[in-house]
Amino acid sequence: MKNQDKFYELLDTLKNGAYFAGTLALGTLGLACEGMEKAAEAVRLRCEAARTEGEMDGKLMEAGEMVYATHTGTPTESEELLAKLQEIDVLKARLAELNESLGRTAEDVSCPACGAAAQDGDHYCRACGGKLD
Repeated sequence: MKNQDKFYELLDTLKNGAYFAGTLALGTLGLACEGMEKAAEAVRLRCEAARTEGEMDGKLMEAGEMVYATHTGTPTESEELLAKLQEIDVLKARLAELNESLGRTAEDVSCPACGAAAQDGDHYCRACGGKLD
């Protein structure tokens, strides 16, 4: 075998190695992109859940003010209170859907600072560092 043949054989080996390395890199990049898309969707769902929870808290406060106004002699129309409670029901159902999508259950602990789900045994939030206990 001539030196030239060995050289071309080596070039073929390098070419095949580069091809397989490129294929592997593209596959890895595809998996990384897929993982990032899932992470971005989870963040979007967490943000929507936090907004929904905040909106529900505001509606609960408004309903509480209506009930208290009735207690202090300024009765609220029952239809108005009922409408407010129905708004709360819709928000509560949406929050339950979002939590289910995120894999959260009612027993799950979440961070009081940012709302991120905590794992068993966590004392500090993995998202923002806030104290959980």
